[in-house]
Amino acid sequence: MSEEKTQITVLDRVLSYVDSPFKLFAIILMAVFVFVGYFVWQNQAFLIGAYKEQQKLPSIAEDRVEDAAAHLFRNTDATVVAIFKVNPMFGTRVLYRAYTKQGREKTHEGLDVGLFTSNIANNRDVVALMAGEIPCSHYKTAQSEIGLWYMEKGMTYGCRVGVPPEPGKLVGQITVGWREEPPDVDQYRVLLQIAATMLSRSKQ
Repeated sequence: MSEEKTQITVLDRVLSYVDSPFKLFAIILMAVFVFVGYFVWQNQAFLIGAYKEQQKLPSIAEDRVEDAAAHLFRNTDATVVAIFKVNPMFGTRVLYRAYTKQGREKTHEGLDVGLFTSNIANNRDVVALMAGEIPCSHYKTAQSEIGLWYMEKGMTYGCRVGVPPEPGKLVGQITVGWREEPPDVDQYRVLLQIAATMLSRSKQ
């Protein structure tokens, strides 16, 4: 009985203190901070472990991005080239650079379109990338916000390759698009593989 009275007394004090919207907001904000602090404290081992694993992951060779894009435009007559940074652990795929024949386009850089999404065709391609394959197909429907940009630039056929191009090591992706299906897709797959290898090895 005394515990119930104590709880009621504390509640009464809190309610009597909250006599303005500002104080209510302050209490809610404090409660959120307490919850976040408690969550971080309870899960610190997991968060530290995830951070350490993230630091171990390799990344694309940023100093080779311009070279890889130039190689693809020069040898495949591409309409668009997009280069992504991928983190399979957190399910992210962030646009690092996007190019047309006229040069770099910064509009969507930094946009995370996600790795696996609700789009079945996208998920099928991601599984293929993880297996070291280079999926190519007609591009009739945008799979993301970046996909709308592809179509805006006239892309109707596209290929993707993982970086590096070997199975099980996906840390990046190159998407190349054309206005029409290339005459020799298999030869272009080889050229995409070369570009992916370029992004796997830094000049330094």
